[in-house]
Amino acid sequence: MSEVTLGVSNTTPLLSGWYDPALVDPRGLRTTEIKGVWRWWARAVIGGSLYDECMLVGESEGGIVRRPSRDEASLINCLVGKILGLGYAGSEGSESSRFTLTVEATMLPRVERIGGIARGYQRLMLLALGRRNRNINYILPGAKFRVIVRRTRREYDDAENLALKILVLALQLTGLGKGARRGLGSLDIMSLQSVGVSIPRGLRELVDDVYESTLEIVRRYVNKCRGHVIGSCKKRALPPLPVMSKSSYEGSDVASIYIVQGPGGARVFQDVHNFFVRTTRCRVLPCGAGYEDLLRRERHAWILGLPRSQKGTGYMSFVDRRASPIMVSYHSERNVFGPGVFMTFTMSGDWPRELRWVGAERRTISLDEQRIVEATRAAFQEFSDYVRALGYSLVRVWP
Repeated sequence: MSEVTLGVSNTTPLLSGWYDPALVDPRGLRTTEIKGVWRWWARAVIGGSLYDECMLVGESEGGIVRRPSRDEASLINCLVGKILGLGYAGSEGSESSRFTLTVEATMLPRVERIGGIARGYQRLMLLALGRRNRNINYILPGAKFRVIVRRTRREYDDAENLALKILVLALQLTGLGKGARRGLGSLDIMSLQSVGVSIPRGLRELVDDVYESTLEIVRRYVNKCRGHVIGSCKKRALPPLPVMSKSSYEGSDVASIYIVQGPGGARVFQDVHNFFVRTTRCRVLPCGAGYEDLLRRERHAWILGLPRSQKGTGYMSFVDRRASPIMVSYHSERNVFGPGVFMTFTMSGDWPRELRWVGAERRTISLDEQRIVEATRAAFQEFSDYVRALGYSLVRVWP
């Protein structure tokens, strides 16, 4: 029997989904949102090991620079769903999750209108645009919950224990609900009890443990997935989806984790959260006329996520959405894995081949792997300069 019980509390405004987009679920945490984040990270860590083992190469076709092939997508789906036990649906039938997840509120959430707090958080301001006459709600920081995950069936002990570790890692490196990638809905893990699985209590140790365990799982069980991919590393390309890999591409890390540290706790988080607004960056960094920072001058700001447009200007694409490759979470001193603003950077080829930029002029921007690398480097350089200009430190955690 493997079981993990977490005592958690939100450190930032939480906007959990509800039947009305302007409202939040009064229960606070939703199991569906936790499961979604859990599965995303499971795909990322499985994909990272497949990429490092040359079994995730991707293909370049259609309107996307690089995407997983059908066989690669099927392989990831099998390893995550059947082997880790998170639930499977595919050509070989279906299988329910081997875990149950329950959430109990131990300190009831307090719900308020966004109101004046929106001025401190760029993502909240965006949510409030065009809804000035509606009650846009959020859950105040400080609500407390108990999250209990139990394995209900046993098939692959080592893989199922890895799945539980991935869940803990996911809750450290991203938030929940709307604005999760910008750190909204971040959860401190204030207590961690586990039965049948040993979970490291340091972030670096946890990431290393998850990475090494995933390599072992992939090597051990890949043959159980029909049509598994035998790839080649002769000509390394960008991974076709965000992955947690130790590899590099043209001298840049495919994935990396940092902590931003500085006095002020929540204030540090607000500064990092608002980095994604050009006017805010230019209040901190030297910019040219018209708020021309590095990302604007080089037309690289699309790397912060799509769509990136407002009032008919900005970056346009045929894709409805391409999430930012930079993820933020914030933890206080109460967190088992330590305090700070946690930053995860990933680099992958799943971007549209063509963008339209509309501003004072109209321009078509063609994307390829080289341009993705250049934009990623520019974003990281600008973020590093921004953090240091504010007097904070950027500490590398992994790899």
